[in-house]
Order: sequence, then structure tokens, then C-alpha cells
Amino acid sequence: MKVTFFSNQFSDSRGHGLARYARQLFAALKRISDLEVTPVSAWTSMDPIARSELEKDSGLRLSPLGRRLTPLAWNYLDWPKIETLFHQTPDVVHATALGYPVATNRPYVVTIHDLGPLTHPQFFSNTRPWIMENALRHAERNAGAIVCVSRSTADEVATYLGAHIEPRLEVVHGGVSEEFFLDTESFDATSANPLPFDAPFILTVGKISPRKNVQNVIEALSLVKHEIPHHLVIVGGEGWDAEPVLKDIVGSEIVDRIHNLCYVDDDTLRQLYRKAALYVLPSFYEGFGLPILEAMASGTPVIAANASSLPEIAGNAAVLVDPASVEELAESMRSICLNDSEADRLRDAGYRRARNFSWRKCANDMHAVYSNLVAMEAR
Repeated sequence: MKVTFFSNQFSDSRGHGLARYARQLFAALKRISDLEVTPVSAWTSMDPIARSELEKDSGLRLSPLGRRLTPLAWNYLDWPKIETLFHQTPDVVHATALGYPVATNRPYVVTIHDLGPLTHPQFFSNTRPWIMENALRHAERNAGAIVCVSRSTADEVATYLGAHIEPRLEVVHGGVSEEFFLDTESFDATSANPLPFDAPFILTVGKISPRKNVQNVIEALSLVKHEIPHHLVIVGGEGWDAEPVLKDIVGSEIVDRIHNLCYVDDDTLRQLYRKAALYVLPSFYEGFGLPILEAMASGTPVIAANASSLPEIAGNAAVLVDPASVEELAESMRSICLNDSEADRLRDAGYRRARNFSWRKCANDMHAVYSNLVAMEAR
């Protein structure tokens, strides 16, 4: 079975978020013997050497129309078809994210990670929701299967489009890379930056934006600053509307205990997960919430918001809190940081929970989606 695997994030120079999803899923699909998967992108942000290596290792092909013309042609002309553009005759075309419509006459699968710009616009004011709306309506008309990364996202899609779409919805959870289950001594960590302090720390990962709710983490730590000695480490860099949070950091009474490391490479990220006393993700909205599973795989206790997909992914292996309640978040942070037995319980439960999410299972489930679609086409 030949699969054209469309993902702009696959060839992005940074590897977090949707890029991690695309790369890990691709690698797992490549291990399935009866699949021939070709990754394609409209563009790449990689330098020439990295691009050449990725093309050699994966067979990546880039659109000759480039970054600007490809989406324009597909959005407004539904042309040229991807199979013509890349001179392929795939059995299935899979778009791994709801970026923009993909022109194709072949059986078509789209992965939807979330509908945030459409359903929670207060957290995505920097986006162009009409682009997602256009891509979603294109998927509604053309996709034989719409894969959602969580039941929460699937329910959101069904509510937004209507009950008629439900027979085409498939829930396929993402996975956790095996590297996160390894001790930091088991991989090359030469690129990891040494921490500028020796105190225990609480970690939160994700681009700073209102949705990620970093400001409430800062306020919560301020409330318990005399009870626990922990610092706060923020990883991910600046997202949209980060300026108010950055001002909160500078003006915070615990500014000397806050360390904004911005974007870090994967080795550094794994070290931080391993060394953290606690991982916190009080996000107001997530389509899946992969970082909580990465933290769990690393043996780190987790606090997560009781909102959107996070309870579904965390199960009973994390402490779930109201993301709007600074007091509830502060009390949970204090309790776990001062209670070794509770921290150990969460570590054990989290590790077991993370083992339920593998890229191998994700790829096998996706293979089943492809096979069903091809079988339907053959009827």
C-alpha cells in the first residue's frame, strides 16, 4: 500500500508539537512491512545540510510550487492534485494536520489535532480561523476518514460539523517516544544546558500564550513560596500574546526563582523532565497534551488541568485541577512537593499510564484506517 504522507511540520527545523507527531508516526509506519510511505511537504525551514540528510533518510519530497503558491493553488483552485504534483499514484493520501486543503483525487485521510481557533478563539487570536475553517470543510467534503488524536477532539468535530460526520471519525491516540522512558545517562546529553541553580524545580512545557496558563503557575508558586523551595522552569519559547506573561515574570516577587529557557533541544528536554520534581500543565485547552505523557514516561509526577482532552489522556495517573483556580493549583503543588509517598505514587501510576501510548500502536491503528479506506474504494 502506497501512502503519500503530507506534513509541512515533518520538514520543520524544530521538532516539538506537530513536528514530533509527524516524524514519530512516519518512523512507526515505516516499520510496517506492507506500507510504502513517502513524506511530502510544501516547504522546509531546515538548513541545506539538515534538509539533505532528511531527504536521504526519509525520501522527503518538496513541492515545486513552494511555500506560498502551494496553499494558494490548493485553497482557491483545488489544483494541481498532489499525486500529479509529485508524480505519484498513492493508494492513500494522508494529511497529518488540518493546515490547509490538500488537492487530491485519491482516498484521503486527515488528522485533526484540535479545533481551537474555531471553538476557543479567545486563545488563538493570532491565527486566521478561516484557513482552518476552509480546511475543515474540505475534509468534510472529501476525506474518507477523519482521524482525531483524542475522543475530546472527535466530540468537538462532531459538535462543530454535525452528527453526519461521526461515521467517518476515528480516534487514534498519539504515542510517547521510547527515549523518554530511558534514564538520562542512556543517551547523549552533551547539548544539555546546565541549570543555573541547585534547588528542586517544577517544570512546565509549551510556548508561552494565554492558553498555556503559565501566569497561574507563577501565581500559585508565589502563594506557597515560603512552604516549598522549588524554582519554576519554563520551556517552549514565546507564543502569541506572550508579553503580559513575560512582564509578570519580571515583576514577580519570585522572579529569582523563575527560569525561562525558551526553546530547548530534545536531549535537554528529556533531562529536564527527568530532573523535575513535578510537571505542571494547567492549560485551558489541549487537543491531546503529549507533554504530560512525556513527563510520566520520564518518571515525573504530573498536575494537569481538568479541561478538554487532558483528563482523557492523564486518566487517574495525574492530579487534575481547575485551571482557573490559582489556590487549587498552589495546594496541589505544595502537597506533592512535600509528600514523597504521593509523589512516588504518581510516578508509578504515570509510568504505567504512559506505557499505554506507543507510536507502534498509533501506526497500527492508522494502518487499519488506511486499509479500510482502500477497501471501501475498491467496492
